[in-house]
Amino acid sequence: MRYNHPQDAMPNSLRLAALPALLVLLQAGLTGCGTIQEDRRAEALLAAANTHHEAVRWGYWEAVVELMHADARKDLDLTALKNVRVTGYEVVGPSEITPEGKSLRLARIDYVLQDEQRLKQVLDRQDWRWDDTRKVWLLHSGLPAF
Repeated sequence: MRYNHPQDAMPNSLRLAALPALLVLLQAGLTGCGTIQEDRRAEALLAAANTHHEAVRWGYWEAVVELMHADARKDLDLTALKNVRVTGYEVVGPSEITPEGKSLRLARIDYVLQDEQRLKQVLDRQDWRWDDTRKVWLLHSGLPAF
């Protein structure tokens, strides 16, 4: 009795004809994985940016510091921020993620220095970068310049 191998079931000409289709399917699968990873990064950026937004808006400065890269945390003095009361926070324009894992975000922040009781505004340019080791977005630009 002769055992039939799977390769015996398909002639060589058909195998060669099927090769481009197989390569296209393989490429589509790999591209799909990249898209899923990009979507996850985008969702993670949105979550980190929203957390930052809420923490700044309500004056939870320790939470803001937790979102920052270690280099941006150096020489921080949070005592001056006790005088700041944020009254508005608006993201200005879309933010895009570069292939290098960076994203710039612009926010207009309205605030009051409580000792002056005058409304002020700052344009905060946020430099977010993907930390591939920790799989999180970290803020490299530091605190807003109130």
